[in-house]
Amino acid sequence: MKSVIMAGGMGTRLKPLTCLKPKPLVPFMGKPLIDHVMDHLEANGIKEHILTLFHLPQMIIDHVSVQDRVVDFIIEKEPKGTAGSVKEAAEFLKNTFVVASGDSITDIDLKKALEFHRKKGALATIVLTRVPEPLEYGVVLTNADGKITRFLEKPTWGEVFSDTVNTGIYILEPEVLEYIPKGRSYDFSRDLFPALLKAGLPLLGYIAEGYWSDVGSIIQYRESHFDVLRGMVKSVKPVIDEAADIDSTARIVQPVSIFKGAKIGANAKIGPFTVVGKGAVVGKGCEVAYSIVGGKAYLGDGVTAEGTIVDERAYVGEGSKLSESTIVAEDTKIGERTILTPLVKVYPQKYVGPMSVLNTDLIYGSLEGGHLFTEEGLRGKLHRDLTVDILLKTGVAFSEVQGARVLGAASSGDDKAEFVQRILSLGANGKGADVVDFGEQVVPSFRLELKGAAVDGGFYAFSEGEYVTIRFFDAEGCYLDTARQRKIENLLRSGDSLNPDTEPGKIYYNPSQFTIYLNRYQDFVVPKDTVCDSPAGRILLDQIKSKEPVGLKAQISASGEHCRIWDEKGHELSQAELEAASVYLSLKRSPKNIKVPLGATSSLEEIASEFGGHIERTRPGLCYLDESVIPWHDAFRFLTLICTNRDEPLYRILEKLPKKTQIVRELNCPLEERSKAMLKFASSYGTSSQNEAGLYYRDDRSFLYLKPDERKPVLRLTVEGESMELAEELVGRILDLIK
Repeated sequence: MKSVIMAGGMGTRLKPLTCLKPKPLVPFMGKPLIDHVMDHLEANGIKEHILTLFHLPQMIIDHVSVQDRVVDFIIEKEPKGTAGSVKEAAEFLKNTFVVASGDSITDIDLKKALEFHRKKGALATIVLTRVPEPLEYGVVLTNADGKITRFLEKPTWGEVFSDTVNTGIYILEPEVLEYIPKGRSYDFSRDLFPALLKAGLPLLGYIAEGYWSDVGSIIQYRESHFDVLRGMVKSVKPVIDEAADIDSTARIVQPVSIFKGAKIGANAKIGPFTVVGKGAVVGKGCEVAYSIVGGKAYLGDGVTAEGTIVDERAYVGEGSKLSESTIVAEDTKIGERTILTPLVKVYPQKYVGPMSVLNTDLIYGSLEGGHLFTEEGLRGKLHRDLTVDILLKTGVAFSEVQGARVLGAASSGDDKAEFVQRILSLGANGKGADVVDFGEQVVPSFRLELKGAAVDGGFYAFSEGEYVTIRFFDAEGCYLDTARQRKIENLLRSGDSLNPDTEPGKIYYNPSQFTIYLNRYQDFVVPKDTVCDSPAGRILLDQIKSKEPVGLKAQISASGEHCRIWDEKGHELSQAELEAASVYLSLKRSPKNIKVPLGATSSLEEIASEFGGHIERTRPGLCYLDESVIPWHDAFRFLTLICTNRDEPLYRILEKLPKKTQIVRELNCPLEERSKAMLKFASSYGTSSQNEAGLYYRDDRSFLYLKPDERKPVLRLTVEGESMELAEELVGRILDLIK
């Protein structure tokens, strides 16, 4: 026996899930709707299928053709209605056949329906089911023998004389096709069946037991998933696949389905009534309930989603909140700490920037939010935050901001960083700038290369774990200032600024293997047990000859800017101890003025007072500390400072340094409340600095530093006191002040 599956619909009521795919390919419980339909038919002995197609037919053909099924396709050039589309397949239908919809979920026993059809000698049998609210369906009235007596198309409550509705499943004899006119639109419910009824032909209704759902709207799509989770559908069962990677600390609240390859992070809470598709990732600490997460979707750490649909391959940044009835369509990217208010739909392939609040549907364009640049540069995950498109446009924008004819480029040498460098270079070439590739470098050596070369600036890429960071520099090798970073952001948001008449630039290779850097600084002393997190850093370490076995251990960051140090007893120095030790050793050698980050430990003033030096606090960005005698952004020289000018072990020096109890807290603060909180702090404590880098207060007993996070809706509070009691008391005061 054959089936004719009507699979040509536009799926308008399922938008935005159907914007880029036909309705039969919308995923449902781990596979497309059309697969569920064919599985059900084949389970009832109907092994051959004809699919009638109209909207995006090739996508359905490609999907079905690779399966082990007997399938033919009819492609309509224009819509001909439900009956008209089946008429197109008339030459293939010589025996009793079944018509089904390509977008319904059911476990109705069609064998019993076929038995009824044959026993009654029907020309056409409509499979009916009972529903509690029939207003959205075509109501069909039958007599005791099953003969249809009346049709009501979407009746009002005053017209409801029955709760039996048309499922869209029909058992037909081939003679029925003779009553369907060829070449024009003709519908089963509106045209054919009323005509058969009027002609007195054997038209019957079979009232079936079992589950049936027309997955025609977003509401019904969600409810149908929940019905499966409730165990209402015999043919589709909820499952937690053995191949899913579920952290032992994750909490699973039934009913849920988690499919093959899905990954659930630590301390995540999944359920109730939640489906996680194949290959989807739900990060640490996420809370997901009453939601559908599509295959290969990604929810970053700390995402909350309740009553939402996250479609296939959608990306939701960490800390974001998806409210009731929101939809994030396929291939869409939602930035970190973003809020989607109830009922909002984000259409496919859109971008919502970090820390945004979206309260209307996003259908066209994108919504930028927050800043791309932070104090750490341009940073994100490759292909998620830093897409090829964004990287190309960044190369273009940087070239324009610098007015560049020639730029320098380098990377830390790993695959991700080199890839990012190449794409940025191509963007610069597209703007007409030549690019000199200085090969594998660390930031300190690259900056010297730029300063000595005839270039208009440069960029450097390095990776740390999942993240890639890009640093930008001016013609003197200085970190790019905030004003020019903002100009790059504005260009990225307004357009790529490419002129079709621009001749593309070229790439020149000039790897120097750190020659300038090593010639400039010849007195390196680093611990023998020093490692670096990048290929370039490891190459440089091999070339540094002076590696003293002083009992210290060190780890240098991938960019070569920062380091971690362990003293002779294996104690890792905190940031405050690194600051204090470096200032102590520098001032001990000669009293001087030393620039330090704005939020550096308050013990530095005490150390400076002891040696007759002076501490100047300055904004903590990368651009403002280059004139300090302490090489804050050069780990190799910083280590040299720590390793030299010592006549005693480092742990002994740490014992001599002023002791401060330091508490660092992240205080949740909505973006719209940030200014108010900072003003409260300033009005109560006064400030030694009032700028976007933060506010600080210092007296003889305590030190306070309050700084807004550039990406997250939090304030970072650093408190130092003479004792833990004083520090905790100060934290409590600040919390009460700005809450």
